[in-house]
Amino acid sequence: MSVLSTALYTVATDEEAERFVAMALPMGAAYAEQPGFEKLVGARDVMNPLTIVTLSWWESQEAADAWTKSQGYREAKNESGGQGLKAKMEFGRWVPA
Repeated sequence: MSVLSTALYTVATDEEAERFVAMALPMGAAYAEQPGFEKLVGARDVMNPLTIVTLSWWESQEAADAWTKSQGYREAKNESGGQGLKAKMEFGRWVPA
């Protein structure tokens, strides 16, 4: 059974929101190299552009956990433009998909 990771982030400025969204393509490439990864989607909230939603699908909870706890995840985030970005996670949840 697949697992869906849903996360909601807020940032302080339009510039930070643009940086966060711009990370999606390079981060997607890094995700694609991970065992168990299926799909990644990120979008800004239409009603509140300082809110960003990310959705990622994984083959298992273990595969998702291994990625988010890895050094490779932190490196990919920094290399994709996320270094120094202050995005506050408002909500994060794993659910069967």
